Amino acid sequence: MKTINFVKYQGIGNDFIIIDSRSNDLYDLFIISDKEIVKRLCDRRYGIGADGVILLMNSNSGADARMEIFNSDGSTAEMCGNGIRCLVNYIKEFTELDLDDNCIIQTLIGNLSAHISNTGNVKIDMGNPVFTPSKIPTKLQLNDKHIPSGNIDIENTNLKVYCASMGNPHVITYVKDIESIPLELWGKSLENNNNFPNKTNVHFVQILNRKKLCIKIWERGCGPTLACGTGACAVLAISSRLNLCDDEVEISLPGGNLEITWPSKNGSIYMSGPADFVFKGTIDLL
Repeated sequence: MKTINFVKYQGIGNDFIIIDSRSNDLYDLFIISDKEIVKRLCDRRYGIGADGVILLMNSNSGADARMEIFNSDGSTAEMCGNGIRCLVNYIKEFTELDLDDNCIIQTLIGNLSAHISNTGNVKIDMGNPVFTPSKIPTKLQLNDKHIPSGNIDIENTNLKVYCASMGNPHVITYVKDIESIPLELWGKSLENNNNFPNKTNVHFVQILNRKKLCIKIWERGCGPTLACGTGACAVLAISSRLNLCDDEVEISLPGGNLEITWPSKNGSIYMSGPADFVFKGTIDLL
């Protein structure tokens, strides 16, 4: 039996169990030995309850810290926008690491810079969106806007979908009334569609105006979640290329709002939003 300390954070409803793993073998345990541990920790009835587990690790790339993140089903996630905001505030509030208002976090998609505002909001340089089909990956081909796109049938409905990567794969489709969609049917079908070899995160988007978009999320390895930061960035990237919105928008998610900006079409997308402490405790890993 191993007793561990944890802290729980949430970013507009996307919640994470954060564990300081700089001086223990939890990374090897989660990756190699028993992925069922992550499932048990994330279980909302028999565990702590969360959308994922984040391990704080020592960086081996010159960053201030390293993030390893696992989905609630035990699978490894390449990146998580809400998760990295939570980790930054966790480091600031619960560790001895002396971060100033700007820091660098190592992730599986590279080192990302973060800025902590005096309100506690965290702004992340999320890097450039990727539209190359093989790098997302997707079997869908580029359309005339240079976005991977195609039509997918789900039962009696034909959905026009678009793809991008923010270090992890995303597919989006536009809907007229976001409250009336069969989220589980469409979300699960698109996540597991054979056009997406590594599965995919799924986002349903309603354009309210050029400065505000509303989305619902089906997250790969989790199911419905209240927020997805990388997904919000992918939604802006695709919608901007399609000229459906401006390059600075508010994206309304079930758990709250994110500010997403894309100041240069050849540069990074920036995400800004809150990340709040929920509770801390200890738990025994059997």
